[in-house]
Amino acid sequence: MTDVHILDLPPHHGAGITAPATWDNLQPMIRTQFDRLYKPGALAPGHGHNFIFYRDETKEGCSMTVGILDRQPGGADPDIKPVHIPGGRVITATHWGDYGTMRATYDAINADLATRSLKRIWNALELYGDWFDDLSKVRTDIYLYLAVQI
Repeated sequence: MTDVHILDLPPHHGAGITAPATWDNLQPMIRTQFDRLYKPGALAPGHGHNFIFYRDETKEGCSMTVGILDRQPGGADPDIKPVHIPGGRVITATHWGDYGTMRATYDAINADLATRSLKRIWNALELYGDWFDDLSKVRTDIYLYLAVQI
């Protein structure tokens, strides 16, 4: 069973590339952008975890920012810019395993969202943990931003 909970996500910063994507071309688009980020000179030296921030989601696709937390652009690729990921109230769960099976974790989050009668805005964040050859140790934290009433 997936542990789903609500929290206040702090803002994050890093470097990344923002591009439109359709749901049909999402996976190759993600790979292409990460390949660009990891080219020599694309980022200033440092360490950080990979992320994808999806916004303005529609049935056709979204605008996505593919990046690395706590990094700065290195200057070799003009499309890599400093990135601010907004904080906010989110519903979240951790996915363990192969990225290709993340749909089940999204389904668990969305089911919990419906059970709680909450509404979301069409922003989402995936924060990727360290890579392991043992896929059961690969962690991805998924955050769906909630509509907050005041």
